[in-house]
Amino acid sequence: MKTELRYDAWPMKAQRNDNGFITDTPVLTRTGVFNYSDGKGGIRKEYRPPEAVFSADSLQGYKGIPITNGHPGLVDSKNAKVHTVGTVLTEGRQDGDNLIADIVIHDTSLVDAGFKELSVGYLVTFDETPGITPAGEHYDAKQISITPNHLAIVKEGRAGNARLNMDAADAVTTEETTMPMEKV
Repeated sequence: MKTELRYDAWPMKAQRNDNGFITDTPVLTRTGVFNYSDGKGGIRKEYRPPEAVFSADSLQGYKGIPITNGHPGLVDSKNAKVHTVGTVLTEGRQDGDNLIADIVIHDTSLVDAGFKELSVGYLVTFDETPGITPAGEHYDAKQISITPNHLAIVKEGRAGNARLNMDAADAVTTEETTMPMEKV
C-alpha cells in the first residue's frame, strides 16, 4: 500500500451574510472513478468506493479543515494562515453518491472573480489491484482510506459536481482570472 496527496473538485447554493461571507452546503466530492495523471503522460483511473468516501473517520475529518485558494499542497498549522480563505464547519455527510458539508468563505475574492468549483485535497491510501466497479467501470487502483486536508476553491474541479451553489448572477466575473500555481 502507498499513501499520496490527492485533489478532487466541486460547485454550491450559497448565500452572503451581513458581513459579506458566503455560507453554503455544497457537494464537496463524490464516489466513483476519477481520472488522475499516472506521472508518465497517461491516465490512472482511481475508484473511490462508498465505504472509503463515507467512512466515519473520513467524514469526521472534514470538520474544521481550511478552505484555500487553489491547492497549495499539504496545509498545516505552519502555513494555514497564508492559505486559508474559509472553513468547513461540519463533518461531511452522505447525500446519495455525494459528500456534503456546511462551509463558510470569509475571503470571497476568488468567488467574485468567477471561481465556484470545489476540490478536496486529501491524503489517500490505495489498494493497487485493478478491478471493476459494481456499475461495470474499470479502475486501476482503489482508494481505501481518505483523510481530508483542505477544500480548495478552483476554476475547474475533478469531481464534476463539486461547486458552490451559485448561478452566473451570484458572482461577478469581469475578466478571466488565472488560478494560482499549485505548490508542493
